[in-house]
Amino acid sequence: MRVILLSPSARVLMIKYLNTGPSGVPRPCWTLAGGGLDHGETIEQAALREVAEETGMTDVRLGPIVWYGEDRHRSGDWKILFKEHFILAFAPAETIQTGGWTEHERGQILETRWWQVEDIRSSEEAIYPFQLADLLEPLTRGEYPSEIVTLPPI
Repeated sequence: MRVILLSPSARVLMIKYLNTGPSGVPRPCWTLAGGGLDHGETIEQAALREVAEETGMTDVRLGPIVWYGEDRHRSGDWKILFKEHFILAFAPAETIQTGGWTEHERGQILETRWWQVEDIRSSEEAIYPFQLADLLEPLTRGEYPSEIVTLPPI
């Protein structure tokens, strides 16, 4: 599950991970906040938990689940298939607290940043999902799909 966390200025929170696989080779990439669902947890519950853990924010407002994607590319030599729902959420501010990060996150997170859509579009860094800027544009205008959009598998 991934959270498309938008700030009041329509910037999206991205997290840069070291993304080290079993070979020990890092493959740094940017992706949205999020993670796995705990047993019995809904997507909405997981989104609120992950945002609280990764940002310290407990007062976000959830929007709809807008996309679903399957991604084998990002995991590199782990060869994991990520099956992820993407839920929209609205942050009250752009302040991040890292006190809730797990040991794994502390070892893997290189940077957090709030991005404008155009900054994502012009970046040459690895960003997941692919074509994120195009996907975000309608969301930043308040235009949401009537049903969950399935992203092309990568």
